[in-house]
Amino acid sequence: MRLPSFQHSDSPSRGQQDFPLARRLIACALLCQSLAACAVATPLGEGIDAQPTGSILAPPPQGAAASHLPATLDEEDRRRVLGALAIALDPQGNGASVRWDNPVSKAHGQIAPIGLAYPSKDLICRKFSARFDSPAGARLEEGSACRDKSAEWKIAELKPAKAAPALLREAVLSPK
Repeated sequence: MRLPSFQHSDSPSRGQQDFPLARRLIACALLCQSLAACAVATPLGEGIDAQPTGSILAPPPQGAAASHLPATLDEEDRRRVLGALAIALDPQGNGASVRWDNPVSKAHGQIAPIGLAYPSKDLICRKFSARFDSPAGARLEEGSACRDKSAEWKIAELKPAKAAPALLREAVLSPK
C-alpha cells in the first residue's frame, strides 16, 4: 500500500532530492574539521617555563643513588640493594643488618648501619658498611647515605672498607 504524497508533482525535482544529501555531507565535513583541530599539537616556543609544578612530579635522576654501587651489579641487583639500604638505615629501625639477594643474577650481600643517624644540611644521614657478592667477586665497602624530604635514601659516598665490621666479617666467613 502506498501512502499519498502531498507534493504538487508526482516526482520531486533533482534539486530537492540532493538537498538532504548535501546537508549531511556539509555537516560531516564540519564535524571532521572540528575534530581534526583538537589533534593539532603546538610545540613549546622559547621563553615557555618547562619547570614541573606541584601537580607534576619531576622525573627522578637516573641512577643518582645507584651510581655509587659496584658496576658488577645489574639493575635488579641495584634495586634490591637500595631497598635493603632503606630498611637498614631507617633511624626508627632496630639497627640490625639487612641481607639482600637476587636469585636470577646470583648476586647477594648485606647492609649494616654504623652508629646512629645524624643531621647534615637539612637531611638525615647515616654511615653504613656493605658487602656485595657477585659472580665477579666479593667487595666490602663503607659509606654514608642521606634521606631527603621524600624519604628516599641517596648514597652520598661509597668506598672500599678499611676494616670489615664484625657483622660483615661473619658474613665473609660463613657461607650463605
